[in-house]
Amino acid sequence: MKIKNFVRIVDGRLRTEPPVDAFASIQFELSRLMSGDLFIDTQASRQTLHAAIDKGAYAVLSTLSYVDEDTECAWIEVDSIETTLVRLLRYLINEKHLRLFLFSPIQASLFEHLHTPKQLKRLKGDLLFIARTILQAKVDDAFYTSDDVLASKIAPDVLRIQTALSSFVPVNSKGIFLSSFHYHERYLNEQKLPAHYVEECLSLLSFCDKHSLAYAVEQLTFCEHFYPQFVTPSLARKEFGMSDRALIFEPNASLMPKHFDYLAHCVDSSTTVLCLPEISDFTPPTDTFKTLRFETYEKLKETLARTRFSYALILGDKESFEPFYATAITRQPTLF
Repeated sequence: MKIKNFVRIVDGRLRTEPPVDAFASIQFELSRLMSGDLFIDTQASRQTLHAAIDKGAYAVLSTLSYVDEDTECAWIEVDSIETTLVRLLRYLINEKHLRLFLFSPIQASLFEHLHTPKQLKRLKGDLLFIARTILQAKVDDAFYTSDDVLASKIAPDVLRIQTALSSFVPVNSKGIFLSSFHYHERYLNEQKLPAHYVEECLSLLSFCDKHSLAYAVEQLTFCEHFYPQFVTPSLARKEFGMSDRALIFEPNASLMPKHFDYLAHCVDSSTTVLCLPEISDFTPPTDTFKTLRFETYEKLKETLARTRFSYALILGDKESFEPFYATAITRQPTLF
């Protein structure tokens, strides 16, 4: 790419007049940098910039000002790396004719399990990771995300997937975690899908059919949202449905009101607790459920082990709780 074109795309300021007018590729790590590349300094490190120039970078981009550096290298100064990446992504998405679909968080998680083989790739992670992904993308590739704010910044023409159905679909629930329902001529029996997810799931299946995207309902399993883990009173793990109490994990605070309403209509409020980190800004809409505030997962485990409950809805991801399950004790049969 021509250096002056790149400077215009990211709205940067070219502080030198190098003898070269183009670079080969864009790199964020020194270990991947080759002679002739452009290096983007994400750490505001002058030492790293000097190392990039020594490795043969034709251009460097940084929020740091140019101060008597190598005049043979194009020094591009910007005000913000984040804004630069957003502008670069908008350009690349348009230039490569990439398609970006916006799913709800629930649909995005379900799609990871349902969609096979992978024709759409998920944009997930921080802005830098997404920039690396888009840089490696081929022309006409398709992606999906559940980050509404990011999507509106990098792809104004993002295609939003419906989450509601135009007509009512009856759902037969078995407990609060399994649902049976029809999709076209097919009856999907006791799917690992809470009833309040069914509408979004069916909208997702309709989207897949419309765009000829392959999916396998047989691979549907509990996703990261409203994930159930059955436990003993001492909080040792049990197989699904094999105890009278369950931890329910939800990592996305924006989904908590949806789960709160669902549980309020489906379970006994006296045996359900809401577990929120002390640093969380989420405020329950009502005092339907007892609320437990916790500093650490270890302290939450200690509190829950002393609490009588059937369901504990936890604002947090299930992986963070992994080290704190109690060890199940099994007794071996003996002759005496």
